[in-house]
Amino acid sequence: MASNACPSKSPPESLSAFPAKKSASRCSPSATINHRPPMMKRFLLTILLSAGLTLPAGAQRYSVGTNAVDWMALGTLNAEASAAVSPKVSLHAGAALNPWTFRAGKPESQMQMRHNSYWGGLRWWPWHVYSGWWAGASLRYSVYNGGGVLSRESEEGDAFGMGLWGGYSVMLSSLWNLDLGLGAWGGWKKYTRYACPVCGLTLETGEKLFWLPDARIAIQLIF
Repeated sequence: MASNACPSKSPPESLSAFPAKKSASRCSPSATINHRPPMMKRFLLTILLSAGLTLPAGAQRYSVGTNAVDWMALGTLNAEASAAVSPKVSLHAGAALNPWTFRAGKPESQMQMRHNSYWGGLRWWPWHVYSGWWAGASLRYSVYNGGGVLSRESEEGDAFGMGLWGGYSVMLSSLWNLDLGLGAWGGWKKYTRYACPVCGLTLETGEKLFWLPDARIAIQLIF
């Protein structure tokens, strides 16, 4: 009966006219393969697939909304969208457009707050995203032409800066939020100032720092 034990020593090659080719056997180190248990493979695969999931299944991850304060500023169209990237952080991006001129062609009464504005930033929520207190920051760019509202002077130019805000989000229902906030944004602007909205008399041209207060009373759809 053949023995299953591994030979302790190979026979000398000189005793054979045709030496056998050397091959790895189950007794040689090269034939030993360390197979990972199937259960461990499944466990590692599960960890890799779930590593990027930071929000619970079924959690509200997105929102779209509009700011009523902007609408009251001579009918400024505006919208903002956001996405939750963790239970306490959301990313936001928005745009505002005001193309209107009121009492056009009347130097004594024409007024406008025309502008195209774009912004993007993030919010931190101490309790949970889309609920309760929040603090945020964003970058903002605006092309504007306004005047005749608080004085007869008007100004046009480009502005770029950063804003800081804080506020509170009230849950009205499972789908709707009332988003309240106060803040300010400031930065650098390149501008030209005129004596009135239509006369074209230039008073000043230049570049300088600026800051503007900002308020938010927004209705949001959360999904």
